[in-house]
Amino acid sequence: MTLRRRPFFLFRTLAPLACLLALTLCCLAQTPAPDATLERLREDYAMRYLEPEPHMALAKYFRDRGDRLAAYWVLESARRERFEEGEFNAAFKRYFLGEKPFDNGREAETKLLADLARDPKSQDALHGLADIYASREEYAKAEQYLAKLIALRPDRFEDVVALAEVFSREDKEAKSMTLLSEWARLHPETPDAYRFRFGQLSEKKESDKAAALLSESMQKFPREASFPFELAGLRLNAGRLKEAETLYLRAAELAPDSSYVQAWVGRFFFKAAPDDRRALDHYLSAYLLDPHAYETEFVESRIPKLHNRLAGASFQEQQRRGVPLAKTLEDPDPFVVILAAREMGKLWKPEYFKTLVGLMAHDDGSVRWEATELLKTKADASFDPTLTALLQDKDLRRRGLAAYVAVHRWKQRSFEHIRRMLREDAQLLRFDAVSALVIEGGDEGRKLAFEHAAHEQHPQLQKLLQKLREAGPPR
Repeated sequence: MTLRRRPFFLFRTLAPLACLLALTLCCLAQTPAPDATLERLREDYAMRYLEPEPHMALAKYFRDRGDRLAAYWVLESARRERFEEGEFNAAFKRYFLGEKPFDNGREAETKLLADLARDPKSQDALHGLADIYASREEYAKAEQYLAKLIALRPDRFEDVVALAEVFSREDKEAKSMTLLSEWARLHPETPDAYRFRFGQLSEKKESDKAAALLSESMQKFPREASFPFELAGLRLNAGRLKEAETLYLRAAELAPDSSYVQAWVGRFFFKAAPDDRRALDHYLSAYLLDPHAYETEFVESRIPKLHNRLAGASFQEQQRRGVPLAKTLEDPDPFVVILAAREMGKLWKPEYFKTLVGLMAHDDGSVRWEATELLKTKADASFDPTLTALLQDKDLRRRGLAAYVAVHRWKQRSFEHIRRMLREDAQLLRFDAVSALVIEGGDEGRKLAFEHAAHEQHPQLQKLLQKLREAGPPR
């Protein structure tokens, strides 16, 4: 039983110019051999860029093929820059966890009440009604249905925990504790009873007793992750790092679907026994189970730090060994490719134009943006024929990025191309056209972008244009 709190929706308001720049970073990681599925996902991503489903489908594609870092970048970009939190959370739960949207409305309540009238012992109906009333903070009703559910299945500890939580929310802590302790007394040889007993001990004052209980629990229930996990914490506090590491790894193996366990095992390798690669591995596991996973800090912020360090070390090692930049640009790590591209910008040669055009179709959006930024600074009249062709490119992602270079280079002379782009069905192309006009087009470009607002059909792009109009020109 999972008690649901009232939905909390938070729209991330970003500075308009920074928002437009950040939103172009699609952050998709490179894969060795694009297949028909990936090609279809790329196109759907561009066509429905302002909808959550294509982002989720693309992230899931990468995750299922073992490229969890790529999945992270797709999801984090969508979460941070593209969608309101409630919309993102619902899409993630549906696509990654297989959860149906929670409905605590009147129609859902009426249906469950009818189901219960037909079958007064329907566990699904009792569970659903308790969940609905708890989410609405109608705790007296939640108590009523939870009590009936517990009577039907007294061995289910999660129902007891749910009722204890309802009591706690009503400030009935003594009643909550009595309920839990009585269940543990009646079911002494269960993992939940052992966990309850451990929870009553002071880890500081009774650490030896707690450790002994956990060791006993591990012997009785060798497939339960919570016992080695808790014992690892005690060993860590005692400075016994090797034992803690063994126990944490055992817990992680037993609980691959626990974001909590994975996050804290990641923290062990981040803080206590520094190992960037192993820390990143567990943090990615945690994030892909819950993008809001937390272990004194959200894992979303740990991942880029670790990735940056690992990529930087890899790039420096390749430089030390004299690996040519052209070869480094083939590295599967997009951050390494970005570092190589920046180095290429410092050592600029005209033949690099072709390389940058190729990178504009890379499967990592930050690589594509890096290539676009370099082209904006390096392109001259000799590049104009290529730029004209890019504005018709079959890769919609590359075509959209070409708009930034065209408006930056040609200003008003680019506007006819951009007007055509604003009439495209692909949402990414319209987004990039608006962004290019606002970022690179000066007053005339902003004017054209705002004129488009009257014709734009998608509410998210309408909202963005309205915010930009209200904010005024960038300083």
